[in-house]
Amino acid sequence: MISRLKSSSQNFQDLMNMSEEERFNEVCTLLEKDVVEALKIANSTLINKKYFSNLLKKGLETANASEIEIWLKYLIPRLGFRYIIKVLEDKIAQQPQQVKKASYWLPKFVKSTNKKELNLLKNLENKMLGEEYKAITPSGKVYKLILRIKTTNEYAVFGGYQLGSRGSGIIAEILEPQTFYPTGGVKLVSPGDLEILDPQPYDD
Repeated sequence: MISRLKSSSQNFQDLMNMSEEERFNEVCTLLEKDVVEALKIANSTLINKKYFSNLLKKGLETANASEIEIWLKYLIPRLGFRYIIKVLEDKIAQQPQQVKKASYWLPKFVKSTNKKELNLLKNLENKMLGEEYKAITPSGKVYKLILRIKTTNEYAVFGGYQLGSRGSGIIAEILEPQTFYPTGGVKLVSPGDLEILDPQPYDD
């Protein structure tokens, strides 16, 4: 059947005579040959949200940074922007590269007048910042990593980015060198001036 999965009325009817799970399996097979055609057929023949959620997972895992735009184009209308954001937020700690490649294209799918979606996108971007300065345990607990400021030999943890610096200015929260307790002091440094002392998680 998969070799005949093109947009003719007869083939469409044959597909619709199958169960939805069978239609989803046909779509997954076609994805290996023609992603755009497969996603078009998914949109016209699948109903259950779980199948589109599975397609999103597959796209995030397999598509490159350019191809993921096509997946988002077809899946955002079926899953909703809020759902996409939630999925990406859940992946930040363990699959940051998947999140980065998808988030690059998200502004294209947000209307400038939609304040709710703009805020969701902004919150996602804020959560992505500084992930390289954190560690996650098998239980899911997130720790800040202890950093060394190369020029001063001080210990610190990541405290955020300087507003408007676009990642070039990092606020380092200074630690006591013996106890690693926070001193209350902060220092503005560049990413290149930081050394990550891994694995030395800091639990605040």
